[in-house]
Amino acid sequence: VCILTRFGLRSPRHLLPTYLEYRRVIEEARATRTPGLLRAAFLIENPRVCYSLSIWAGMEAIPHFGTNVLRHVEAGNRIFGRLTFDPERGPELWSTKWRLIGVSEHNLNWPGLDLRGAAESLEP
Repeated sequence: VCILTRFGLRSPRHLLPTYLEYRRVIEEARATRTPGLLRAAFLIENPRVCYSLSIWAGMEAIPHFGTNVLRHVEAGNRIFGRLTFDPERGPELWSTKWRLIGVSEHNLNWPGLDLRGAAESLEP
């Protein structure tokens, strides 16, 4: 399972604090040995837009993250003050989940993660 969350920031000065929050959350996830979190990455579209990308062993693993990693809740509460806000649409924040069913044959190079093997084990 792949989760992608997009953050639209009010100012470029919010990018570094958001990245540092992400790092603290991932460090706590590693320290608590959160089951099922295979990999995570922080991606930057431009100085006011960033993403959190995480790869999970399955949907059942995701709820453990919220209970094992308390910094995730704290970071979630703090991010709202940094987000662009439209009175008609709310904060510029969205998240999506995908079930991975396959990967490209020759260009998957994420050291320490056998994503192809994980995807093949899910095929019917």
